[in-house]
Amino acid sequence: MKRRLIGFAVTLAVLGAGWYGFQLQYPAAKTGRACSGMLSVDSVLDLAGKSQLSLLGLGFDVSSWQFDVSDDVEEPAGLATRCIVDGVEISIETTAGAHNAYGVYTFQRDQNSFAMPLNAGWQGLMATDRDEATASVLLSCKNWTQREGSGILVAADSPYDVEVTEAIRLKLARAVTGTAQRAAEKTGCVTELGDEGKLTAPPATARTVLAGDATGTCKGMTSESKVQETDAARSPVEECVLVGGLQLTAEYGPFSDRSDAVVNGKYGGHDTPSGVDRSTAWTAATCEGALGIGYYDASPVEGSDRKFTSDPLSKEERADLEHFAEQSAARHGCGAPAPLPS
Repeated sequence: MKRRLIGFAVTLAVLGAGWYGFQLQYPAAKTGRACSGMLSVDSVLDLAGKSQLSLLGLGFDVSSWQFDVSDDVEEPAGLATRCIVDGVEISIETTAGAHNAYGVYTFQRDQNSFAMPLNAGWQGLMATDRDEATASVLLSCKNWTQREGSGILVAADSPYDVEVTEAIRLKLARAVTGTAQRAAEKTGCVTELGDEGKLTAPPATARTVLAGDATGTCKGMTSESKVQETDAARSPVEECVLVGGLQLTAEYGPFSDRSDAVVNGKYGGHDTPSGVDRSTAWTAATCEGALGIGYYDASPVEGSDRKFTSDPLSKEERADLEHFAEQSAARHGCGAPAPLPS
């Protein structure tokens, strides 16, 4: 009898171990272990097109790895990390050591490539092309110093070979904001979150309007009659195109031209807080937390042969850049941008 009980116990143990091993292969379990356990599992599975209740893990591929950052940054345990969950690529890192601010796909200038702000109080953006979309969220951690990374940056891309529809954009927004919240909880980041329940899918393109009718990032521009703009929101990248003239861009923290701009005390890769060179005119402002430096620049619209050293800003263009920078800095709680050189 005793021998039978022992045999029965062994059988149960083997079955239990097998069941536990089987459970570890569930898509939800695989996703929960990826990216140092910082993913918002339900929303990432939804973006990948997989039910959280699915028991079929065969063919559901997940890979995860950590990577090194600058020696100037001591990132919390588990960062920086990147993972691919069934075609969805995600990176989670600190803002001061960021390498992936825009995600994997660096978008090029065309009507579809504007940085569109996320809404519902999130400091984030989304860029959409016909075949892919990328979204990023920036969290400023009040209890982290710059040495500790200042804040958290999460970037995610839409699944491979999936048409980017409004539904996919909404799922991507939920995945990146949910993961940002989860990463903050895991790392002890004290921060202000947006409202995930009020998220909507950002539009895929900017709007072209008469300058006098602009209400977003191009509000108040006067040097051209038409503009292309997005909504004015708490986005770490803002854009305004003066049609036929200049492209205006605002970038904060890891979204500036160089990821080490804040660490090295530089301004979008420049040594001075304002100036003009052959390709751009710029100014900068000092911001708090993960926003670091606010960098604002004007460059000729793509395809133009114009060079600023031989064709400086007109009075109206100068006023537009200054107004654009002042409005953006105020939205982000930054100081006044540096005066442009005379």
